[in-house]
Amino acid sequence: MPPPLTGPPPDASPSAAAPPSAASPSAAGVPPAGPPPASTAVPATPENLRHQAGPVPGDATRYLCAAAWLDRRFRAKVIEELVEQSFRIPAPSPGTDLVRVLHEALTARRWEAWSGALCLLVLVLGSPVFGVPSAVLAVTLVVLLGIFRGAGTDRMDHRLGLEVERLDVGRPVARGKPWTPAAGLFRRTVTAALALVAARLVLYGYYEFRFWRDYGENTLLSDLDSWSHWLLDPEFFWRVLREEAATTALALVPLWLVLAGLRYRIRRRLEAFADPEPGAVPPPEPRGAKASWLYERLGEQQSGPELLYRREAPLVGLGAAGRTWRMTFELRPSADRAARGRGADPIDAAVLYHAVSARVRALAQDQGYPEDPLRGLTVTDRVFRPSLRHDDPRGWLGAMSGRAGGHVLLEPAWADLLSRTGHERLRHYLAIRVGSWHEEVVVTVLVRITTRGGLLYVEWLPYALGPVAPAYHVVDLLGHRTDLEHGLNALGWSARSLIGDLGIAVGQLREVRESRRRAARLSARYRHLVRAGYAVDYAPRLSVRELGASDEFQNIFQAHDVQRFLNTVTQRVFSAVGDELRTRGYDSAAFEKQAQNITNVNNGGVQVIGSDVRGPVAGGAGSNVNLADGQGT
Repeated sequence: MPPPLTGPPPDASPSAAAPPSAASPSAAGVPPAGPPPASTAVPATPENLRHQAGPVPGDATRYLCAAAWLDRRFRAKVIEELVEQSFRIPAPSPGTDLVRVLHEALTARRWEAWSGALCLLVLVLGSPVFGVPSAVLAVTLVVLLGIFRGAGTDRMDHRLGLEVERLDVGRPVARGKPWTPAAGLFRRTVTAALALVAARLVLYGYYEFRFWRDYGENTLLSDLDSWSHWLLDPEFFWRVLREEAATTALALVPLWLVLAGLRYRIRRRLEAFADPEPGAVPPPEPRGAKASWLYERLGEQQSGPELLYRREAPLVGLGAAGRTWRMTFELRPSADRAARGRGADPIDAAVLYHAVSARVRALAQDQGYPEDPLRGLTVTDRVFRPSLRHDDPRGWLGAMSGRAGGHVLLEPAWADLLSRTGHERLRHYLAIRVGSWHEEVVVTVLVRITTRGGLLYVEWLPYALGPVAPAYHVVDLLGHRTDLEHGLNALGWSARSLIGDLGIAVGQLREVRESRRRAARLSARYRHLVRAGYAVDYAPRLSVRELGASDEFQNIFQAHDVQRFLNTVTQRVFSAVGDELRTRGYDSAAFEKQAQNITNVNNGGVQVIGSDVRGPVAGGAGSNVNLADGQGT
């Protein structure tokens, strides 16, 4: 037994201890070193438990709302999927309020676009004050920055004034035709050249007018050799820039104030998303009839039980697929029933669905673990239907569902009919969902049970939706500051990033224009296809929640929680089906054997069936085999 960590050795006694010498700490008046005095632990109460766990972080919805302000690529994809192609049925986004995320994306784009328009308006209206050359040079600078640093950048601007202001998004976004760097650079270069030519023409006309007014003749550019030299003469721009440098710099001051105001508003908005209080961010208020219709539609469809699938991607929005399993065995009466000459009671998929649902829901009713994420477990019905239709979805989508307590649920009669008929194009599943880490980690298991021809078939499809990308968690570092601190920070960072902010704001003007053109074109095409009787694919192409998710877990605890949820639900499904089979008089030995095989494989073990094994076998994490005679392990 090892000696105690503190105190004298077991065989020591005060009399056996050596007397203190003059040089000892005690003799010198210094107290002897020893263990720190014991402190009393805080009372073990639920309130102190939450205090020890730390502050409540933002949930998935808040982080994705912040992503709409931080990441222009994420914002563009959200608007493209939910607004530009609004005829599509949105993909499920577990634990996320799509209406809130879309509202923040539209608000962020509108604020930046209005700031860009205000910057251009300031330059135009301020040209009589600053002079036409200074205003033209400033406008040209803003336009060039909008071309080369505006919409489409592959960087993310935090706009927080932190130590690290820019981080790579790491998620390329492609819209429309495939974009290549060479083609994009060529188009931007041509656009920039046209902008320089336009500025050259304006400046030429202005100086020619001044010379004509002052001298009655045109003599400024008489020494130019050719039209090409006249159009893109760099010496002319440098000469004007040297003469108008001070006035041009003065013209940028109001732009700095406008962009500082934008940064201030963005910082205040992001600070609200770092606050877990429900009223920190006001509810979304749509602007206009179209936005009202869109918000209402998303609110009804994002949590409905009827989902669409297409051939290329049947399940969008549930996350990454895990290890699936299937089992099939014949339904036979038990030996006891057969000995008594009785058959087993009738059983079908609807009965097993009800048994599984009731047994799994009991996990959420355990009062012994009030803080466990399993308390939030839900079991609902889901039906997947084809997305290619000739008629309007208002005539068929939601026809099998009804409202119950503010939720849209599949009607029980439809659920029983789907489980008994087994239509190949209508797939009915029992969806078991567990959200943890404030809905940042979502586990969804789809269970399908069929009974055909005396055979029982059980299908298990697990999906795990990872946490929101770490780059969007940066709002947690913002903290709470006063309005004065926010204002000073915005002024400083706007002065430092004035050139980039100008390009971003003006670039958003172009992004808004192109987005509205795409939306109008797609809407017109959709109406034409419907009128002409063509089939339309209503399935979603992406999920907003998946778009903002990380490819990896943030820590090992999240990965272990996912595995615990899957193992727990798996065992509960096995016990529910096995108990129902035994209660109705069926032989459950084949089912239990397959269930044990699946459990062993899911836990990393090795299962050997129907073979003779000579020698030791080991499998699974941490397994080993000790061989005799020093043959190794």
